[in-house]
Amino acid sequence: MSNRAARTWCRADSRFIGPILAVVLVVVLVALAGNGHASSCGDAVVYSGQGAGQVVFDGKLHAAKGLTCANCHEGGMFSPALFTMEKGSNEITMRKMELGRSCGYCHEVSMNDTLICEKCHRKK
Repeated sequence: MSNRAARTWCRADSRFIGPILAVVLVVVLVALAGNGHASSCGDAVVYSGQGAGQVVFDGKLHAAKGLTCANCHEGGMFSPALFTMEKGSNEITMRKMELGRSCGYCHEVSMNDTLICEKCHRKK
């Protein structure tokens, strides 16, 4: 390759440096922003609970009973895992709980017994 051809090739490729740097910057910023997990182990997580009132999952209360995040999120205690660790990826419904999924695996849940709604759901 002649010097002139090499200089032309370098100039042509230099137009890609900006977009490549932009992609690298985005990847680094996403990595630094966090892993998308809902919370740290032991934190409280608040769910809207739709019209029944919000539901607060107390991670510290569950940890005090000897559970770890892995028990429910990695299938460490249950197979398969009851929940994923990705924020917003778990659809929690009363029907699923009645069928023994998600919270209903450990907690008795019945939509027919409206007197126990307040055990989990809190009106603002």
